Amino acid sequence: MKVKMDNYQQSHTQFLSIEYSTLSDIQHLLRCIPPFKESNPNIKLELNKVLLKNISDFLYKGIYDVAVAIDSEFEGKEAIQTNTLYTGRYCAVVSKQHPLFHHTSIKKEELYPYPLVMLNSNAIGKSYSMMIQHAVEDGYQPNIMRTVDDVETELFYIITEDLIGFFPDNYQLSYPKEEVRLIPLEDSHHTFKIEIGYLKENKNPALGAFLEEIRHWFSK
Repeated sequence: MKVKMDNYQQSHTQFLSIEYSTLSDIQHLLRCIPPFKESNPNIKLELNKVLLKNISDFLYKGIYDVAVAIDSEFEGKEAIQTNTLYTGRYCAVVSKQHPLFHHTSIKKEELYPYPLVMLNSNAIGKSYSMMIQHAVEDGYQPNIMRTVDDVETELFYIITEDLIGFFPDNYQLSYPKEEVRLIPLEDSHHTFKIEIGYLKENKNPALGAFLEEIRHWFSK
């Protein structure tokens, strides 16, 4: 409400609110922000981090104009229009104590006999059930030993209990490669897209300018 009142009182300035859930979601978007700001000095961007499960709901409620998240959070939401920023695959994350640590890639039949750790549905919403669905499409029922609230705890159990986690291939691990590795999965359904989503009925003029810059940048 405060932002909207500021927008009313300072008519020369427009506001665009953006929500995201992880750094991996916005790292591609951040590259086009400087040129956008240069060509649109009257538009002020507001960036806020939220839980993945709330991404779509907050768009519907008008709390944010734009959301950047993985595609599962927009699936089936007919009122939300999306544009793809990045297409990738999930990797297995293992510690140096794990038998698969030295593999350059992991086959499905090698992966699923081992216990897994995953972010729970309270943290990642629909993405939790989608990960299970992808495993079933691979031909296996995943052995989920633990579910956790955040990535830091997930990495803790990957290291201390030799569990396997699923991370996007563009995730920047804070641990040395000698300790923890992201290893590609062979012929797996564990794929994802990072998308920018917005309500089709959103009339904020700043949104149109932002989307035009996004489309120009990602069409290069």
